[in-house]
Amino acid sequence: MRMLHFYKSKRYLLRMLLSISILLVMLLSLSSAVIHYSAEHRVLQMQQEANRKVMNQINHNLTFMQEIINNIALSLYNDERFYFPLMSTTEQEDIDLIYSVNLLNKAMDSQSFLHSILVYNGHSDKSYALGPLADRMEQSYMTGRLVDMIKKPDKLPQLQLIPMNFSGRANAVDFFSVIIYESFTSMNDRESAIVLNVKPEWVFDNLAVVNGFSAPNESSIFLMDNDGRFILSGDEKNLPELNDLSYALKNDQSSHDESFGFFSHKFDHQGKTIVSYLQMGVSGWKVISVQPYNAVLGGISQMRETFTIVIISFLLLAVAVSFALAHKLYRPIEALLSRVTRHGGVSNEDAREPIRDEFAYVGNVYGRMAEKLVVVTDEKEKQKEIVRHSYLRSILTGSSSFSRHQLETCIAKYEMKLDPAGPFLVVVVKIDDYAAVLSRTSESERQLYAFATANIAGEILAPLKISCEMIDARSDHLVLLLSGGALGSELLELPNLLQQLQDIVQQYYKISLSLSFSEIERSHEAITEQYTDALHYAMYKILFGRRSIITPDLVRANVAHTENNGSSEAEKKLTEAIKTNDLNAMEACVKLLLAPLHECHYDRIIHGVLHVVDVIKTTIREINQNRISALPIDLSALSRQVLDQETLSDISALLQSTLLDIHEKRRGADQDTNSALIDAIKDIIETQYADMNLSLQGISATLKMTSAYVGRMFKQSELVSVSEYLNEVRLTRAREYLETKSFSIKEIMELVGYVNESTFFKLFKKKYGVTPKEYRLKSNIG
Repeated sequence: MRMLHFYKSKRYLLRMLLSISILLVMLLSLSSAVIHYSAEHRVLQMQQEANRKVMNQINHNLTFMQEIINNIALSLYNDERFYFPLMSTTEQEDIDLIYSVNLLNKAMDSQSFLHSILVYNGHSDKSYALGPLADRMEQSYMTGRLVDMIKKPDKLPQLQLIPMNFSGRANAVDFFSVIIYESFTSMNDRESAIVLNVKPEWVFDNLAVVNGFSAPNESSIFLMDNDGRFILSGDEKNLPELNDLSYALKNDQSSHDESFGFFSHKFDHQGKTIVSYLQMGVSGWKVISVQPYNAVLGGISQMRETFTIVIISFLLLAVAVSFALAHKLYRPIEALLSRVTRHGGVSNEDAREPIRDEFAYVGNVYGRMAEKLVVVTDEKEKQKEIVRHSYLRSILTGSSSFSRHQLETCIAKYEMKLDPAGPFLVVVVKIDDYAAVLSRTSESERQLYAFATANIAGEILAPLKISCEMIDARSDHLVLLLSGGALGSELLELPNLLQQLQDIVQQYYKISLSLSFSEIERSHEAITEQYTDALHYAMYKILFGRRSIITPDLVRANVAHTENNGSSEAEKKLTEAIKTNDLNAMEACVKLLLAPLHECHYDRIIHGVLHVVDVIKTTIREINQNRISALPIDLSALSRQVLDQETLSDISALLQSTLLDIHEKRRGADQDTNSALIDAIKDIIETQYADMNLSLQGISATLKMTSAYVGRMFKQSELVSVSEYLNEVRLTRAREYLETKSFSIKEIMELVGYVNESTFFKLFKKKYGVTPKEYRLKSNIG
């Protein structure tokens, strides 16, 4: 149990043991598999070559036998002692026939492989059989069947071994026949023939003698004729299923054109076998061999068993060696583990990942220590960077409090890119459209932009040996503190160098920068004053626009111009233009008021802009006081919106947009008021047209407006005067009364508001072309 507990606690040791053992098993298994495959492949190749040689020998033997039989057949056919008595067309004496038959008997007896001889005389249709085919012999019935085959119109193949099976046994052979006709034509015209029948044992015994295959007692060798029929002696052992064999032979022959074939095939009852075959020159026959696969590869199976025993033995030995080797390799790990444990370890609960083995344990301890070290190092670097930036901001905002020695100490301690000997120049870098950039970027991205800007500036100024230190002012701008190098002389190319900085940042980071810089000073004590000046100069971006580079000379006149030159006349014109809703005049007045600001101090610029805003607001308030309903314009945020703009052109565009909004809304409000006024006038006329005193003055008094204004507005809208519209309504009502009522003309005249009859008649005739009386008459007749 102690041993089991020891190995269970040493997980890495167990992995080493297991790894070495598995590796050894894999190497042994792989090597044995390769050797077994190579040996099996080589044995099959050797067996294939041996089978090819044996089958070539069988082919040679059978071809030689064929030639022997053919020679005997030809010699008998050409011997006149046999031909004329037995095969000629003329009748022969019996004694000659007996003599010839006796000679044939002697010839047959001289050849042990001959089974029988048959001579057929086609002219006299007589046959002469010797041997077992003779009359009163056991196989004499075969004579007639053989003669029938000879008499067929299509001749049998001549001078070839033809297997004959008259006994009816399946795939058996009674004898092999060699036939010679009187001629070598293909058609049989009652020709005579001589047939030599060969004993089948002669052929099969020859096959058995030559058979040198492996495991002859378990192998089978047999023939197949040109028609695909098997030729068997009947003594074959382990004969496979012939139909399956025939199918396998066809498949293999279709895959190549060689006469020799060698393949493996699995039969249903015999298992896996090796099949060899050779296409012979004898009668188109094939010689076929079927051998058990295991019998051929029996040595390989023994070798596999030997390899298995060797592998098991070697594995046991390897396990013992691996134990000793693993313990030796584990000693440094055990020593490391003890040291780590002494200095504080990690439990499974504290570990981020499950502790699988000793290395995982050491890795967890190391990871925790490394993380703590990184945290401590990062914290130290952050504290150092915070102190560094704190000193830089202190130098920027209170440079006079640093002595030369203190400045040199800070530069050396915190690795500041400053030349304590000077001279110094302060550059303020402002990001254009800062609010938009702030909304679409993160804090880390803005820090990246600041870092990139400082690096690019340092690279641009490096050829001039000017040191460049970046100070983050924690607002909408950065500060570049330049010192040393070419700053000691008049640096005319500084604006061009700063423009390169603008172009590079714009190209790679899509950030637009505006720059301003101070005068060059020799002493570090002037840095704070330089920063104040550069920051003040940066405010003049309101005049010079985005991507501007503002130099002290560029704004010197503006800084000195602190007086207010506002034009009261232009303010009055703006007020009047807003009241009259003259858009062109409003825009012209705004431009006139903003134009002088280009020469003013920044404070005066802001004051002037806000004053214009105040004029617009005051005028709108006055307009709303005199209106029934106030204009739907909210100008409460206009001052803040103006101050949010970065350039004077942006402010001008904002004010013009505001004035356009005022113009559109006033015009819409005026149109609504005029429409309401016209509708009110029409309603008064429609309801009070019967009042004989109704007039423009009365309507104006009702509406509490001047008659001139009411008349002008109605005329502009309806293109007719109020009195004309009143007469139109009265005459229309008079016509309706004439058509529908039976009132007198005078009564109708009074009902529609007329006093003077002549005036009524005159106006009615002018509109309808007839007098009221004539109109009624026509209306009644029609």
